[in-house]
Amino acid sequence: MTDRIQQIVEALPEEADPVALAGLLDRLRGLYDVDNAIYYALSLGGDRAGEEFGAMTYAPEWHQRYEEVNYRELDPVVQAAGHGFAPVEWRTLDWTGRPIRRFLAEAHEYRVGNHGLTVPIHGPQGQLAMFTISKACTDSEWATLIPEISQDVLLLSHYIHRQVMETTGAEAAAGPTQKLSPRERDVLTMISAGRRRAQIADALGISESTLRVYIDSARHKLGALNTFHAVALAMKTGAIKV
Repeated sequence: MTDRIQQIVEALPEEADPVALAGLLDRLRGLYDVDNAIYYALSLGGDRAGEEFGAMTYAPEWHQRYEEVNYRELDPVVQAAGHGFAPVEWRTLDWTGRPIRRFLAEAHEYRVGNHGLTVPIHGPQGQLAMFTISKACTDSEWATLIPEISQDVLLLSHYIHRQVMETTGAEAAAGPTQKLSPRERDVLTMISAGRRRAQIADALGISESTLRVYIDSARHKLGALNTFHAVALAMKTGAIKV
């Protein structure tokens, strides 16, 4: 675990409070040199389906405008996150069409940033959340920054979402998950993102032999035939959220 991740994890609020979480996100954007950081659950799942929870460093006026105009219905980021599991780079999306260009122009006015990375988080019984970082910068600056921080962003999305689900009681409401340890969840989450074993071991500060122990343990707990089967089962049951 990197020093920056450690700082954020240690500062996670004990209770899911939007103000406290916004303070954490403000600290996160300073550590990672980004303009904004956002965690937003569009649905807590289960018997709390449709219930939302979130915090952000965007200007409150932008969030109000976004909801008033119902930009969520045409936001390409939300559409991509709702239908996929892989992290979404904003620059890869289709921003054509007059309504979307108008939305984009307003977002720029509120300093949302022209570059961003959004991690979709899908859980059991309809849980859907997104974790996003964004920055106003040149293409070359973004291309330099994102390889340095994308792995941390993936892990932080996992840690923050898990804390929110646990402290709001949404995790229990959505049903039990497999009893994986936090480190087993981290390992499977990173495998699901396509990380090589050497990269995962380095990111977590463990040896590859120790990594194999975590993978084998997770496979055993899930009753999986192989590593990829373990990842699929963990995602299906909500034991990991990617």
